[in-house]
Amino acid sequence: MKAKFIYCLCLSAVLASSCSKDGNGNTPVEPVVPPVVEDPYAVELPNGNFEDGLEGWTVKKYANGDKTTVEVVEGQGVKDSRCLKIQQFPENGKCCVGVERKLTGLEPDQMYRITARIRYSDIPNGEGTGPVVFSPNTKQYWNSSKYIYGTELESWTNVVMDFMSDDNGEATITAALGFWQGGMANGGRSTGTAYFDNISVKKISDELFQLESDHMRLYIEPTKVTISSQILSDWIEDLDGYYEACVELMGAAPHEGRKLAIQTTRGIYSGYWALAGYPILWSINYTAVEDSFAKMKDYGDWCFGLLHEIGHVFNIGNTSWNWNDEMFANFRMHYALEKTGGQVHQTDANGESKVFVGEEILNLYKPDYDKTIGTKVNDNGIHYMLARMSRNIGWEPYKKTFDYLRQNGGNGGSKYDKFVYFVNMLDRFTKETYPNVDLWSYFTDSELESIKKQLQ
Repeated sequence: MKAKFIYCLCLSAVLASSCSKDGNGNTPVEPVVPPVVEDPYAVELPNGNFEDGLEGWTVKKYANGDKTTVEVVEGQGVKDSRCLKIQQFPENGKCCVGVERKLTGLEPDQMYRITARIRYSDIPNGEGTGPVVFSPNTKQYWNSSKYIYGTELESWTNVVMDFMSDDNGEATITAALGFWQGGMANGGRSTGTAYFDNISVKKISDELFQLESDHMRLYIEPTKVTISSQILSDWIEDLDGYYEACVELMGAAPHEGRKLAIQTTRGIYSGYWALAGYPILWSINYTAVEDSFAKMKDYGDWCFGLLHEIGHVFNIGNTSWNWNDEMFANFRMHYALEKTGGQVHQTDANGESKVFVGEEILNLYKPDYDKTIGTKVNDNGIHYMLARMSRNIGWEPYKKTFDYLRQNGGNGGSKYDKFVYFVNMLDRFTKETYPNVDLWSYFTDSELESIKKQLQ
């Protein structure tokens, strides 16, 4: 029995050997299966494909979600798998409803990307946002994936959104129908049907062009980088000086002094060129980035629009004194350009385009003053009147005023009351150096009347 068993084994081996040869008697080479290479930047996201239902996800009703359907459906996902379905019928009103989850264990204060595959139908064109992914964050309200409208059920669309983790290495991500911030200007609700599948998260590596300096970080869509790295390096160094000048004027830095991030995005409403926050969002929905880079190359421009948004970021502390931060964002820019000798290429109210260098920036606002004073002076005209006094009293009283107001705020009242309070505070600190100066004498009765009409 033992000999027979050995014989059978040998015969089996011979048969196996002969069966593995091809018609020419050659033994075919087994195909090499490539090893699975894990992405070192990928974030573990269990059940990102909803095969386990809503496990790991929480339904979130940001707005009007009582009649919204949120479910995991069979056979509707990628390759007929499961997927998330969110549906809101028009008769039930617009909503923002989605599923969210908290991510932990991320690197603190770093840029990450969420990617999702979506299909959708009956999304009203130009209303709200449709299906989006976003990371709800009070430091940057408006960041999301690109707004999508209409119907596309035959194929899956990839959407992405880049976001910053917080200081604890945490973030919340949401897939939703509609956006958590309402109003058409910055977001909005939606109706229709959305399907989500294969949601993933990874740390940004080469997906975005990155550049870092002492105070700034850039995250730019690579296809939008149309100038040399040297020009960009020079620009970000200029932004460092601009940042330091803003700190000098305001007496403190925003966001606990961490580096400010500027990030290109697909998501913000098309009427917006850029939006302040952490990070600052820079739209790539049209030619904002390319046009800015072209002006940097042609004119040595520092990019007025982004300097303005950085000016907004420096609206810090107790802001109850501030009657119009659109104006004061430009006012902070005004000081920083004078301090650094920076330059911007702009078109003034007379239609004249030129490069304004350093203290020449005051001339950008003079035509607005000339055109509107005596009737109802506009905000640029008020900016001009407030800034022109620096030619006589210097900038030190402004620094002391902003530092005091940042810490103590104002005393309430109307916009004109706040204007009066600001000038009184500026006058108070001016008198520390120039005791005989009365700042109210720099305004004519006609100017004050015009300011009052604008602010009341």
